[in-house]
Amino acid sequence: MRSSLRAVLLLVLVSLSIVFYIIADKPDLLVASFLSALCLWSAIAFAVPRSFYRMAWINVKKTKAYWISFSLYLFFHVTLYGIFYNMILGGFNFFPYFGYGVGAAVPTPPYLFLYWDSISPAFFTFIGPYESDVTPYTFFVGIVLAMLIGANVERLFELKKLIDERKRSISTLVAVPSLGIVSGTSCCLSLPSILIYIAAVSTGTFSSVVGLLSSPVYFAFVYFGLPIASLVLLVFNLRDMNRVIVKLQRLSPKGNLRLS
Repeated sequence: MRSSLRAVLLLVLVSLSIVFYIIADKPDLLVASFLSALCLWSAIAFAVPRSFYRMAWINVKKTKAYWISFSLYLFFHVTLYGIFYNMILGGFNFFPYFGYGVGAAVPTPPYLFLYWDSISPAFFTFIGPYESDVTPYTFFVGIVLAMLIGANVERLFELKKLIDERKRSISTLVAVPSLGIVSGTSCCLSLPSILIYIAAVSTGTFSSVVGLLSSPVYFAFVYFGLPIASLVLLVFNLRDMNRVIVKLQRLSPKGNLRLS
């Protein structure tokens, strides 16, 4: 897609998103919210550099390893992440109940337009006392992270195969990429919240950190910042693995550099 056409498409999508935001206080709030979020996040998807899609999707051989890791992470991210997070911070207190539904938030002031399109509409589920919400932001980031994790896992298997063929030590070359994948996924488990919570409980200062954990700034850091940090980490990890794979592919199975 040429740059000029791409720019026009982005402008149209963002404009439509704003129009639906403006009319969202009319009776069809849910429909307007859905269309506004769809247009905005479609624009963001188009704005992502094409090199990313080539690296994380187009140029990746998709075996069972890719689809299993992609599916498992996406399922966890969009359905179980909120429940898992609440169980860690709130303790286990289960009772038999299941419910679900779809809802939209009342339009925010204009300066919070991006936030509104990030959280509305939402598909929510209740399992016992725990709630999990699938919002436009969590769904979009979940797809991107699942693509990156699938690509990283696939490249890791490819790297292992190349190393085995060339009689190299796996421990030194695979340890760093493996650590990157684990770090990228664990970042989305809100480890700062878990560590703060555990430290506060163990030292008897829990009441002093409740304000921090519930503050808007900390919420923005955990809800928006950590998944984006995971995304960046996985992109760099995948890029580094691709470089190693290219270098190994230039070697003969005996470890000598091929001239052709």
